[in-house]
Amino acid sequence: MLRSAFIISSSGDWIFRFALPVLVLQLTGSAVTAALTYAIEFVPFVVIGLFSGVVADRAERRRLLLVCDVVSAAIVTGIGVLCLVDPPPFLVMAAAFLLGCVRPFSFPAFQGFITERVDKERRASMNAWVQGADGTLGMLGPVAGVAVVTLLGPTVASFVNAVSFAVSALLIGGTAVVAAGPRLRASVRAACRSLGPDSLAALRMVRTERALLWATVLLTLANFTFPAAAANLVYIVAGPDGDVPAALAVIASAQGLGAILGAVAAPALLRRFAPGTLMGAAMGVKALALALPALHPGVGTLTACWFIVGMTTSTFIVPWRTYRQGTIDPRFLGRVVGLQRAVPFSAIPVSSLLGGWLVVEFGVTALFTAAAAMQFLVWLGTRFSPLGRADTADHGAPGRPKMLASPPGSPRVPEPAAVHSDEARR
Repeated sequence: MLRSAFIISSSGDWIFRFALPVLVLQLTGSAVTAALTYAIEFVPFVVIGLFSGVVADRAERRRLLLVCDVVSAAIVTGIGVLCLVDPPPFLVMAAAFLLGCVRPFSFPAFQGFITERVDKERRASMNAWVQGADGTLGMLGPVAGVAVVTLLGPTVASFVNAVSFAVSALLIGGTAVVAAGPRLRASVRAACRSLGPDSLAALRMVRTERALLWATVLLTLANFTFPAAAANLVYIVAGPDGDVPAALAVIASAQGLGAILGAVAAPALLRRFAPGTLMGAAMGVKALALALPALHPGVGTLTACWFIVGMTTSTFIVPWRTYRQGTIDPRFLGRVVGLQRAVPFSAIPVSSLLGGWLVVEFGVTALFTAAAAMQFLVWLGTRFSPLGRADTADHGAPGRPKMLASPPGSPRVPEPAAVHSDEARR
């Protein structure tokens, strides 16, 4: 039921992902404004993400996921109502911002939920399934998104997404309440206490574990590369008038197909290669992919670029999440995940706007040349940093580390009773 909820809500998101930029582009005719609409959804991750992981660790994760879906459905319904009255762009952006405020809570809760219900030996396969499902939606979602937005308009797309959130909430509400060992089951209100100290604990963990620190820095730099192009894909393909061609669905779907193939291959690759080796190779191949549209900015090269980016993203994410799930004490995973999304996501609004400025002032070639150059630096950093040396020599088999990381000064207590006692004292 959890997997079904993930697929349904993500399907609605893919439709909605095209609706907002197209709506704003039709209202304003401005590439920068359309890119700003894309970027503004990530702003809450930067601020709220610093403490949302604490809430995901303290609260019952199933209940938190349910609340996130219900609130998201209400916000997206409001956006659909706005579309009916031909709203000014700033109201659409404000609604997109509110929707972005919910998502920082759902992702770390979902990641923590995996550690509660999936054995360590199966986490690589589970992460591959999640990434593969996301890739499948990435392949099929753009086709549905372009069809709905083109034929029925952004209003219908908004209501479809609202329905998807409502169905997702019903499915999550129907899952059994299963506790993987004693945990402090606090209300969301109680989970909001001690946000400052707990957020600092996550920061100390990332700083102490050098592979986590390098990953945070490099992922932040990586968000100045492909996201700058992805935020402006509608403008690159459709032009300033906002007429969406079928090529847009083909290009975006290619990313989903690549993500599926990468997710299918990732568990087998993890059995043959160290996580750090896979992550370094993925970053290097992605740099080559981003250089293709710089050489020939046509539909064919854009499609090839999006396909390779999707494939390399999966071959990076699966080993990275598996490594992190095995390295971090599950009690603190949510806040680390939240922190490691908040910091890299801070680059996306800036890169989206920079990408819009580059493509308007200097053209598509300049945009992809800059993205490929930055991605090359990210590959160098991955290859020669502790992240590139994250392997079985340090942490046992993939997903099965010798020692789980806790904040400096925290006791390493794997026994359930000791964990419960420690949480109760907090």
